[in-house]
Amino acid sequence: MREGIGLLWALIILILISTMMVFIAKIAFVSQKHTTVSYAIQRGELFMQSCLENTVLAIEGYDRNKNNDCLQHIVFNDEKKRFSCNVDVLRYYCYGDCVCENKKIIQTPFSNGYVLLKVIVTSKKDNVKLSKITLQRL
Repeated sequence: MREGIGLLWALIILILISTMMVFIAKIAFVSQKHTTVSYAIQRGELFMQSCLENTVLAIEGYDRNKNNDCLQHIVFNDEKKRFSCNVDVLRYYCYGDCVCENKKIIQTPFSNGYVLLKVIVTSKKDNVKLSKITLQRL
């Protein structure tokens, strides 16, 4: 009789240990998944910042009077083709003459103007989509 009770306790302990191991494995999987997604989001935000900087440089270097138009849409891809960035120019806030269709003339000589941008960064591999609307000074 005592040997049967000892066997029963051994089975109960084995079941408890295996349940705890399954629970620990599940927590480890969720933690690893969260870390991977957080890393992808951080990389996407850094890529978005570089897209904004490159867009401002592209707009400043674009000769509007020579081409008689303005930049409206710019696409950037990172070197590994992991992230794609689509930048739409929503509005140009220009000081003085401006040939852009979506312009608004401002009355300040302190800057060359501003530009309202809508930036969307996507990654199909990581299933990440980030968007931002920002006003940048030129």
